[in-house]
Amino acid sequence: MFENVLGQPAVQQLMADLKGGVLPPSILFEGPPASGKGTAALELGRTLSCLTPEAPWNCTCSECIKHRQLLHPDLLLVGSRDFSAEIAAASAAYIREPESAAKLLFFRSVRKLLNRFNPQLWEGEEARLGKLAPLITTCNEILEELSIGQDDGTDREKLTANLLKNVFQLEREGISDTIPIFQIRRAAYWARLAPSGKRKLLVIENADRMQDSARNALLKILEEPPETTQIVLSTAKKSALLPTIRSRLRPYTFEPRDQRTEQEVIRRVFRDSRAFDDGSSPSLQKYLESFLPVPPEQITRTAGLFLASLIQKAQRMPSAHSEQNRLILQSFAQALPEPEGLQNATVRTIHTMVMKELDNFSMPLVFTDFLIQLLELCTSLLQNYQKGPELITLVTYWKDQIKEADSAVSTFNQNPLSSLERLFISMLEAI
Repeated sequence: MFENVLGQPAVQQLMADLKGGVLPPSILFEGPPASGKGTAALELGRTLSCLTPEAPWNCTCSECIKHRQLLHPDLLLVGSRDFSAEIAAASAAYIREPESAAKLLFFRSVRKLLNRFNPQLWEGEEARLGKLAPLITTCNEILEELSIGQDDGTDREKLTANLLKNVFQLEREGISDTIPIFQIRRAAYWARLAPSGKRKLLVIENADRMQDSARNALLKILEEPPETTQIVLSTAKKSALLPTIRSRLRPYTFEPRDQRTEQEVIRRVFRDSRAFDDGSSPSLQKYLESFLPVPPEQITRTAGLFLASLIQKAQRMPSAHSEQNRLILQSFAQALPEPEGLQNATVRTIHTMVMKELDNFSMPLVFTDFLIQLLELCTSLLQNYQKGPELITLVTYWKDQIKEADSAVSTFNQNPLSSLERLFISMLEAI
């Protein structure tokens, strides 16, 4: 058991608690992104359902087969995460080695997303789920066609590319950043139903990203956990969980893995040794992000262009605000990329350029990373110039607007272009 979780001492404690019969019904996996929390949670579910005592990863019992494929009816996954990068990296491994373990890796990465649309979670919200149904159906049909394995390499690549297009759209349109209360209530109801096998597993990923009402609903099930359901919460921000929730969970801490272990994960799990051919040693997170359609350095440059264009446009407009801030911004802009050809551009033209540079934000993570780079530029502005009260007020306002733009897209599924236009105008008017 847990052979597929590398370099995490927390797993040893988890196995000891399992074998000793002292595993509590509700637990917390805390640690940085890409540290194995999700994998460990899924492996725990398989282990609890396995029909053999030792529950080896390659067990052939019917329960383990369904759990490895993430098709077990006793498994329910809730919560947001960055699906795109993992799916893209797993698809590349599958294309390289279609008949190896990479095939299971790819299928599992897609089903982690598809499981968020389990009808059990969406009862009472059928209209919303119905809008996503064509995408979900297409993804399942392509997975079924790929599972047959009778296509040649060209067909496989075409099917995989089509699947990627659909799963990215599904994530963009169907996954919100925060967990809504209706899903926690439905998960609580599901958890109290009898399992089809030995035990159910409810996984709530990034449990810190939850509406206040959802937190209160979660607290109720943690106070009286069902006897036949194992509940696992995960988070990279333990302090963001309510103290009353933390007090009802036994924590298992997943540490940042060292460079050697990260490389081992890339080699063994993603079956890729080419990542080290140039002598570099990327972290697992950086490795996954390398499969995004836009390189990280291009995202950084485009964020600089966005801000430089905004400052340049502000210099041509009258302002009732601080002249000192305008002078500071003019100086700061000299260190940003030159917005060539955008001197007299309209706001829409500037945003069209940003969308083109960033592949129209085809993956949600690209938009998030773009906003993160804008936040870092704001921080750099304060660090490099005298922190007068007027500049602090301006940058604080900018940061609030950037966070609102992120929430508008990730939580309320607003169109990125519309959100970007509002952000640009609000930041411009504050100068």
